[in-house]
Amino acid sequence: MSFQAYRNGGPVKRVAVYFGLTVFVVWSIAPIVWLIVSSLLEQSALIAQPPDLSPSNFTVDNFVTVAASAAALGRGVVNSLIVSLFSTALALALGAPAAYALARLSVPFSNALGFIILATQMLPGIAIAIPLFLIISYLGLIDSVLTLGVVYLSFNLPIVIWILRGFFLSIPVGIEKAAAVDGAGVLRTFWYIILPISIPPMGAAAVFAFIEAWNEFFFALILTRQSAQTVPLAIAQFAGQYQTVFGQMMAAAVISVAPVIVIATIFRDQIIRGFADGMMKG
Repeated sequence: MSFQAYRNGGPVKRVAVYFGLTVFVVWSIAPIVWLIVSSLLEQSALIAQPPDLSPSNFTVDNFVTVAASAAALGRGVVNSLIVSLFSTALALALGAPAAYALARLSVPFSNALGFIILATQMLPGIAIAIPLFLIISYLGLIDSVLTLGVVYLSFNLPIVIWILRGFFLSIPVGIEKAAAVDGAGVLRTFWYIILPISIPPMGAAAVFAFIEAWNEFFFALILTRQSAQTVPLAIAQFAGQYQTVFGQMMAAAVISVAPVIVIATIFRDQIIRGFADGMMKG
């Protein structure tokens, strides 16, 4: 190997990149692997110090127990599905036109508005929890899946707008000028031309919003009682006053995480392409 190749970081650079990627992959999948392993361990083996990973301690009893008492978890899955789909649909319906307006129309201080919208993501939930609870309680909307979906819109909408705005900025202006020459107005151009070519970033934004709503715990804990409890709350019920059945909790978590992993795996390419396109000029 020549000195020039070493100076340019040829093999050394590749080894460093591969090592970094390996560490990142292991760091990312380790929690998932431990989740699955712990869901298959007996309680005594799981709480041992260190955990006893002997083959004889592995069992499917945790899944059997969770399946036998699946009423609460099943209701949580249904509620989470309704809330996540409702919130995602609202975020796309409102976020796409807003993002297009910020990207293409003559909106004063559009760049500043974009950053302000994204900055709302930095606001901690606890800062608005009490006033939000008082307002919703006054309106009599506590323990409603639709209320929860509207609340989740507050943190899904900004990221949807940010992703789609970046993609809309990357679209050549000539496409819209050609549509204008043919007599298409702003709304027709947006509906018939821009939206059809925006499927990848919209899909990425939709998956992101769905996962965010599916995993949210804090507002669900505050704004629900029994009928509108979501999956995270159903899993938390496995923690008792005197004992936490970790194996059953992990089994319930595996069941609840499975749909999200399946969705992310199926739409992996679309998610990557959508985020790449959306962040191009975001």
